[in-house]
This record gives sequence, structure tokens and C-alpha cells, in this order.
Amino acid sequence: MIEVTEFVYYADLAGIAVFAATGVLAAQGRQIDMFGVIVLAIVTALGGGTLRDLCLNAHPLIWIADPVLLWTAVIAALFTFAVCRYRPYPRRALLTLDAAGLALFAVAGAEKALSLGFTPTIAVVMAVVTGCAGGMIRDLMTVRIPGILRHDEFYATCALLGAIFYVSLHGIIESGLLALITIAIIFIVRMLAIVLELRLPVFVLAGMDHPPRLPRLLRRLFKKSKHPEE
Repeated sequence: MIEVTEFVYYADLAGIAVFAATGVLAAQGRQIDMFGVIVLAIVTALGGGTLRDLCLNAHPLIWIADPVLLWTAVIAALFTFAVCRYRPYPRRALLTLDAAGLALFAVAGAEKALSLGFTPTIAVVMAVVTGCAGGMIRDLMTVRIPGILRHDEFYATCALLGAIFYVSLHGIIESGLLALITIAIIFIVRMLAIVLELRLPVFVLAGMDHPPRLPRLLRRLFKKSKHPEE
């Protein structure tokens, strides 16, 4: 099986290519020129890994130590720009690529933290940071509400659940196999969340037009318990 260090490298490589493509797709219709599109793609592709390495004090940064990663982002951006410039793309394409990038980066982030001797808790945090930071920067640069903050996006939770699964079985299942399983789980959960429109409960202040469902349900049950039907 593939060595852990090799896996982190290739997962980063694949995630960079995928997220660079999402950066290009997100720029479509935003009146951004070719140079701006490439910059957006690079920031999207390398933002999560850069923030992860800074948090873990891993120097030099992975793309500085290995410029192949930077060139991967550039080439992926140019290819996507050339293919998609004159033709519309379905929104599902962006969501699918984004889900793949999230899965790859989340597992790579968790594995890198563990390989550097950090605790499982920090590994889970780094998985979420690696998987979500690049997409958040992309959304902010294209004037969108980041998916991680939207009530209708079951996004960061997918990385969180996958990372918990990964660190829980780390050392029990062979790392390469565990990584592939976790990537598949995160990707499938994210795609199911899109198709089934899964979402977490929304925080709403009391007195608003749409109060939280759970408290309302509890109030109804409480009233019924006080006034049982005869």
C-alpha cells in the first residue's frame, strides 16, 4: 500500500487540482479576467493547505517546498478556463468538484497533523481547516456567503464527521485503505446532503417569524401533557 507521506502528497496534489477548477468555475459571470481567474484558482487551491501548515508550524509551506503543487494549480486553472470559458456549466459540476476537493483535503489535513505528532482533536480541526478554508476564501473573493456559514449547506460537518471517523480508526486499519474509505465517505455524505437538502438546525431568536422547530414542538407536547384529551 502507499506510504502515509506519499498519500498526503498525492491527496494534496489531487485536491489542489480539483479546488483550482472550482475557483475558475466560481469566477464565471463575475467579470474577472484571465489573470484574476488564475489568482482566484491558486488561492482556492492552496489556501486551506497554507493555513493548515501555518497552524501546525510546518515550514516551509508545502507549495513553497514543492513548486509542483503551485504549477498544478496553475495548469488546472488554465485547463478549466479554456474548457469552460465559452460554454455554460451545470451548478452540479461545481458542487461535485467541491465535494471531491473537500474529501481529499480533509483527509490530507488530518493525516498530516497526526504524522507530525499532534493529538486527534487537533487532527480533526486541521481536517476541517484544510477542507474548508480554500473554499471560504474563494466564496469571499467572489462576493458569496461562504458555504461553511450558509444554513442550507451541510458542508463543514461532512469534513468533521469524516475526520472523526479517520482519527478513530487510525492505527487500527491500514492508513492507505482508511484514507480511501474516509474520502469516499466524505464525498458520498456531501453529495447526499446536496441531493437530499440536508441541513443543520438554524439559530433564530425568540419572537422572530420562524421560531425554532424543536422548542415549538416541546411546547405543544407540554401543553398536551397539562391538558390531556378526555
